[in-house]
Amino acid sequence: MSREETDLATHVEICAIRYQGIQDKISDLDARLDKVEQAVGELKQQTQAGFHEIKVLLERQAMAKQTTLITTVGAIIVAVISAIGYILHQ
Repeated sequence: MSREETDLATHVEICAIRYQGIQDKISDLDARLDKVEQAVGELKQQTQAGFHEIKVLLERQAMAKQTTLITTVGAIIVAVISAIGYILHQ
């Protein structure tokens, strides 16, 4: 039989040491979890910023297509009106 099994004071001391070891491990895990949580938060912010940038680029591209379309249609209308005016003037 070990001394821990026969002496309550020794058992209490050993349990306190074990408990402190468990507490230390929990504290370390808590610190690591805080770091992971912070990293996830930063990743979320970066992802949101990236999606916002993509949205802005897509909006600009759509506006550029509309501008090109309007310019092209305007040029065609001016060309047709000029051709009609030329034909009618002769």
